[in-house]
Amino acid sequence: MKYKDIAVRKKPKIWEFIPWLSSYTAQAIYPNIFVSNEVYEDLQKPKPNPRFIAALEHEKKHIERQKELGFVKFGINYFFSPKFRFQEELLATKEGMKYLKKNKLTFDTDRSAKFLSSWLYFWMVPYKKAKKELTKAWEKIK
Repeated sequence: MKYKDIAVRKKPKIWEFIPWLSSYTAQAIYPNIFVSNEVYEDLQKPKPNPRFIAALEHEKKHIERQKELGFVKFGINYFFSPKFRFQEELLATKEGMKYLKKNKLTFDTDRSAKFLSSWLYFWMVPYKKAKKELTKAWEKIK
């Protein structure tokens, strides 16, 4: 399937054994967005879960940035620079936030800050900083 001209695919089964690629997350690997079977099936419905659409908006921003910077350069910076990784996640998260707010839904800044400050993102930022930046971003979106 496609979302705004970006291929959306089910994650390969083997990815289930890699924690960073688990069914709890989506991945943008240029030029594709990979999602869990559950999300993929839901996206086929006439009215998909808006939170899954917000996740696609998030991943779409990662695809755009990978294309803009080049996949290798993006990947190296994302893996080795916590500051870059946080900036990219915040940029992508804002896209999902815009979709949620437009649809009158909430965004759990606490939950997101816990994820961004955890092993899942290689402890790229302290919780307090993540929470502060996410709250500020959510409040700025009209």
